[in-house]
Amino acid sequence: MQQFFSSVSFCVRHIGYLFILCLPVMTIEFALTYLVTSIGIDANMSDSAALEVLSSISSQLFILVVLSLVLSVGLSGGTMIAFQSLTSNSEVTPYQALLAGIKKFFPLLLGNLMHSLAYGIGFLLLVLPGFFLYARLGLFPLYIMFEDKKASDALGESWQATDEVGTKLFVLTSVFLGIQVIFGLVGGLAGIDSSIGFLVLATLIKYATMMPLFYLFFSLYQSLERTQ
Repeated sequence: MQQFFSSVSFCVRHIGYLFILCLPVMTIEFALTYLVTSIGIDANMSDSAALEVLSSISSQLFILVVLSLVLSVGLSGGTMIAFQSLTSNSEVTPYQALLAGIKKFFPLLLGNLMHSLAYGIGFLLLVLPGFFLYARLGLFPLYIMFEDKKASDALGESWQATDEVGTKLFVLTSVFLGIQVIFGLVGGLAGIDSSIGFLVLATLIKYATMMPLFYLFFSLYQSLERTQ
């Protein structure tokens, strides 16, 4: 579990930088989630009534969805630039790192879609295979950002690079993602998953667990580069 604690420790030391890096994405994601949950669509509502409610907020919904997509995809690559900056003491601000990720939006978008499809199928196969595929393919943003790989090549490189450490990486990934899943389930069972307080806390927990996981992938990539 040394890698777990070292990843958490690194993110705690640089919490201010990482919070600023994630803040635009968290803000838009919270606004989008709150907008969707606040319109009051439920299972008993007719299709025509639901469409009428959605049409009334269609412009806001479209803008937030686009912003959320661009920023979240950019963050997957920008986080790696941020980690590189923090470990090498170079002068890269959080927003410069995020912008670097946005500049590679299309390969990162395709990589994220393929990654999501793979671990999404794994989740349908009783969850744990989803965590395994997420872990084995999780290095793809690094190959896109630092080696200009295409999305499919980056995913293939990640799969090969994690062959020997796949089990350990799977366990650590399950811990970080499991915290998000358990928190969501508890909120749903308690009936507070649509409250503002829960949405804010859920967003914070999501990124508080994602950053150490992303750093785990980054540190693994660095160690592989040093051994080559």
